[in-house]
Parts: sequence; C-alpha cells; structure tokens
Amino acid sequence: MASQGASQVILITLIPLIIEHCGLGLASIGALVALGTLCLMIAGPLWGALSDRIGRKPVLLAGLAGSLIAQCLFVALLVSMTLGFLEERAAFLALAASRIVYGLNAAAIYPCCQAWAVALGEQQKRLSILSGLSAAANLGRGLGPLLALPALIVGGLWPLAWLILLPLGALLLTMGLPKPEPDMLQPDIVQHSLPPPCVLALFAIALLGTASVGQLQILMGPALQDVYGLSALSASSTTALLLAVAAICGFLVQVGLVRRLKAPQLSFMLGVTSLCTGTLLLSTTLGSILAAIGLLVFVVGIAFLVPGYNALLSQPRQRGGRLFGLLSLLHTAGYTIGFSIGGWLYAQQPQQPLMGLLASVCLIAICAVIALVPKGKKVLKRTQYDY
Repeated sequence: MASQGASQVILITLIPLIIEHCGLGLASIGALVALGTLCLMIAGPLWGALSDRIGRKPVLLAGLAGSLIAQCLFVALLVSMTLGFLEERAAFLALAASRIVYGLNAAAIYPCCQAWAVALGEQQKRLSILSGLSAAANLGRGLGPLLALPALIVGGLWPLAWLILLPLGALLLTMGLPKPEPDMLQPDIVQHSLPPPCVLALFAIALLGTASVGQLQILMGPALQDVYGLSALSASSTTALLLAVAAICGFLVQVGLVRRLKAPQLSFMLGVTSLCTGTLLLSTTLGSILAAIGLLVFVVGIAFLVPGYNALLSQPRQRGGRLFGLLSLLHTAGYTIGFSIGGWLYAQQPQQPLMGLLASVCLIAICAVIALVPKGKKVLKRTQYDY
C-alpha cells in the first residue's frame, strides 16, 4: 500500500521534469494519467471478484508483476524520447499502451491488500487493520517526494528509477508471504435484494469524500496564487509542501488515534464532524493564515472517515474482494469528479473557490444521517449481504 501511494505521488512530482526532458506537453501527460485512472476504475472490481475465487496472493502477485512490467516500459519510453530514439507521436501511443497495462494491473493492489488484511485479522479489529492500511498509503504519499529528492539533485531522469524499484520491492515482499488459509475464501451467502439505503449512503460518502479531496487538491495552487498573491513557482512549492504535510498528518492520526478506537461508527462520526468543521473553517478564513487550521481539521476528518466507512461496510462472511474493488472504483471516480468539478467551478466562480467543496461536504453530512440514524444498528449487524 505504501509503495503504491509513493509511486503515484512521485509521478505527479516528476511532471515538470518529464515535460522538460521528453518534450511532452501538459495536456498529453494529463491524458496519459487520465487513461491509467480510467483503467484503474474498470479493473478494480474485476480483480477483487477474481481474488474471492482463486485467492488473494496469486491475484496480488499478478497485479504487481503486470504493473512492474508496465512501469519498466513507461520509463524506457521516456528515456528513449530523451535520447531522440522515438518521435513524439509514436512515443505517445506507446506510452498510452503502457498506462493502460499499468492501470489494468495496479487496480488489483488496493482491493487485494485490504481484503487479505481483513481476513487475516479478528473481526473486532477491522477498524484498526483498515486504518493501518490507509495510514500506510498516506505514509507513501508523504515520503514519495522525499525519496525522489536525492535523485532530483543528481539531475536527469534518475528519479524515474523509483517507478521501477517500488513495485519491484513490493513484488519481492509479496512473494515471501504465506498463502491465505482456505477458510478465508469461503463464499458468503448470496442475496439478490437491493442494498438498503444505509449501505448506499456509505457508498455515496466514499464517492463524495474523495471528490472533496480532489477538489481541494486542484484548488490549492490557483487559490495560493489568486487569493494569497504567490508567484507560480511559490504556489507550486507551497502546494507540494502542503500535500506532503497533509499526508503525514493523516498517517499520524490513523496510527496514533484511529487504530486505538474499537467502534467503527465512532471513527465515522468523528470523521464527518471534523470534515464539516474543517470545510467551514476553510471557507470562512480563506485568505488568512488561519485557513491552515481549517485544512488541518479537514485532513483529520478524512483520516477518521475513510477507515470508518470501510469498517462499517466490511462484514464477516462476505466477498471482501468485491467490496474493496467497488470501493476502489468509487474512490478513483471521486477523485476524477473532484478534479473536473473543482477546476470548472473555479473557472466559473473564482470569487467563491470553495463552493463545490461546501456542496459535497453538505451531501456527506446528509448521507451520514441516512447511514447512522435510521439504520445504524443494521449496518453493524448485517453479516449475510452480498455486495
């Protein structure tokens, strides 16, 4: 989980370097990232369902091996472009193929890790296990730029080596893991009824939560320029610093606080409360240094919220791979929607940059009431629903 989070952030960090050395435009790089994201959305549930049938380890190994091959191809193509061995059009098509292969294979990593970890642990420790995995991903996102920094100092395209070393290390670690016990893969009792409103509300929160994060991430740079008057270089540097601090903050909260909680609903409620409070503080203090407090409270809310609804949805004797595959799809879709809506709304209403964020957080609060107040006990006691 940590290696995957680090790889994603390192690639984003190296975008200016790729533009300078390889001649690709920002629009081309954005299209390549979007293509990989689309494949992640499509393949996540499929990998998760397959892991329910044949086991977590072989599926995870296949996903890691495929993503490693794709990253090797991606780096080789970028180096070839730098050396002038490939023309831009042919190289772009080959890069697109490598991102398709990467997205289709990397989609197996999160669902398999989550389902496997939950199956290994005790039911009452679901929140601790899931918060630990989420903390690992946050740690990777926070440490990713720091890993690339020494190679950046050397110069050239050396930082791209991390895109190969990280999945290679994860693959070697996974090969040494024992196979899951057979009873971990027992199928749950299948029901064909529609999900109750409380479950749909939790799925909606998974989508809206990542959409909120996506909006905030894409608005940071423009807001620092337009609201705080920073230059483009200063705004980019400050955005990178804020994202790293936010990732480390989320890691510390999940390791130090969330893992100590026993009730998933408590983590969920703390997350919703902190998310709403942080968004309100951000909107009322934007333009001053006090907005940093609102950002911190927002990050704390996400750190509580994600493991909370993951644990509420994860029940015994269910097909964990399918569930976490669906959640992976919703998370990826949420980020994509957040980036799109956040940028569009900012262009339409620059005087109200957080309008979309406020709307999505209000919807989260409504869905939280639906999930916990009318059907709260049923979310925790259901054990036979097939997701």
